[in-house]
Amino acid sequence: MPDESIQDRRANVTRDAIRAAVEEILASEHPAAISIPAVAERAGVSIRTVYRYFPSKAALLDDIAESYMRRADELTTGRDDLFDDPGAYLTVLWKDFATDVDAVRAQHASNAGAELRERRLRTTRDGVRVRIDKAFPDTTERDRELLTDLLVAVPSSSMFLELCDRMGHPPELAADLAMWMVGAIQKEFAAKNGFGDIT
Repeated sequence: MPDESIQDRRANVTRDAIRAAVEEILASEHPAAISIPAVAERAGVSIRTVYRYFPSKAALLDDIAESYMRRADELTTGRDDLFDDPGAYLTVLWKDFATDVDAVRAQHASNAGAELRERRLRTTRDGVRVRIDKAFPDTTERDRELLTDLLVAVPSSSMFLELCDRMGHPPELAADLAMWMVGAIQKEFAAKNGFGDIT
């Protein structure tokens, strides 16, 4: 692969400066307060330069949301051991979320973030549903749907924001609390339906 050109390096530095400006603004203000002029001023570039890379405020937030999702995927790539231990997986993910809460907030505030979360939700829901169907084959479809939704919602990035960002718990404790809730929900459902513990 050829070396990156000087022009490409400059473009990447400019994009990174704009992204950093967006994240700085997100750290102190609501995403609705972001404007192209405010980002340009914070990044030390012209308004026209911001528009060259990001044609709208939505594009700025979308870019932050997408980078957050890519980073979450990179964290778990090659870590098959994490998928055998949901608590360890959640702790790794939430510790990383805590290093950049602004990106998590941006993901929850942008259209791209909503779309990405929707795609991820479908995949996550399908994976959890397979386990629920195996563990509780004799329960109603509606009960299995509700249990699936609960078990997807509890360890979500929304719960991370509640426990860590709003309530101030450290990510390790927040992940432990979320996994405790998952276990409690599973046990309650199993008891209600006459099953033993599920794993």
